[in-house]
Amino acid sequence: MKQLYILVIVLSVPPLLRGQDTIAPPPRPGSVSARIFTHFNYSLDQDNPATAFEVRRAYFGYERELDSHFSAEVKLDIGSIDDQSEFSLIRRYAYFKNAYLSYKTGHFTSWFGLMDMLQFKVQEKFWGYRYLYKSYMDEYRFGSSADLGAGIQYAPTQRFTADLVLSNGEGYKNLQFDNIYRIGSGITLRLIPGLILRTYYTIHTGEVHEMTFSGFLGYEYKGFRVGGEYNHQLNYRFNQDRDRYGYSLYSTYVFSEKWEAFARYDQLYSNILPEEEVPWNLSEDGSAIIAGIQYTPIQFVHLALNYQDWVEYAQNGASAPFLYLNIEVDF
Repeated sequence: MKQLYILVIVLSVPPLLRGQDTIAPPPRPGSVSARIFTHFNYSLDQDNPATAFEVRRAYFGYERELDSHFSAEVKLDIGSIDDQSEFSLIRRYAYFKNAYLSYKTGHFTSWFGLMDMLQFKVQEKFWGYRYLYKSYMDEYRFGSSADLGAGIQYAPTQRFTADLVLSNGEGYKNLQFDNIYRIGSGITLRLIPGLILRTYYTIHTGEVHEMTFSGFLGYEYKGFRVGGEYNHQLNYRFNQDRDRYGYSLYSTYVFSEKWEAFARYDQLYSNILPEEEVPWNLSEDGSAIIAGIQYTPIQFVHLALNYQDWVEYAQNGASAPFLYLNIEVDF
């Protein structure tokens, strides 16, 4: 009992009286961030002319380092839901895009909570124009950009990074209703300056497993960068033998601090099932073309005048050519 009294007295002594080395450093101030995606589009289809001003998405976040190892972030995503109804683009919903705790020590970084998925983050950053068109896997729903789960990344050198993620697999807009999970693992290599290689594999467990393979290769030299990726998904949405696959090629040339030109070409296919004559998902198969120029008047603002077209592969399929003026505000 005497020892317990002594312990209570010691803990009750103000830190200043116990020595400066026991005083915790003051917490570092956090940072607030915001991103706004807005655009004006003009249809080049003479049979169906249309114009519109839209604000597709806005992100608002707060991030803070809690100490030398721990940090946390919360981010709201305000935008349209991903359904296919005619009213989907005029409805706006707010979701938690991120709400996680991170821990970093040595070469290891880990996350727990609602966090960004890593399956196409490298490709998205290399493409560089998320505000006007999503990266391939995100655009064609090969996986969610964020999800509830836990992840770990190991980066012993600048040339090698490996990561492993276990998540619900439902995405950040849905709750977990079952015992099905998604497991993903990837490796990133930077063998020579400017060259980056990324491979990734995910398995979404269920009675029929959905599996996704992804490979990316990019090269950057001075003001020029070019990249390509191939993605293959087996048993789409747990449907046996219904596969989707395709590739994306993109390139950018930076003329100056304010001006750059970019181009991209996508192709999306589905396989032909036994005893069928056409691909099972032909109505969704097609190719996309994006090309334009970006102007950066100040550090936080990007403007892109660009052409976008989606060409359906079905025999009676249509094309959707548009001229866009996209604006991103990032601060």
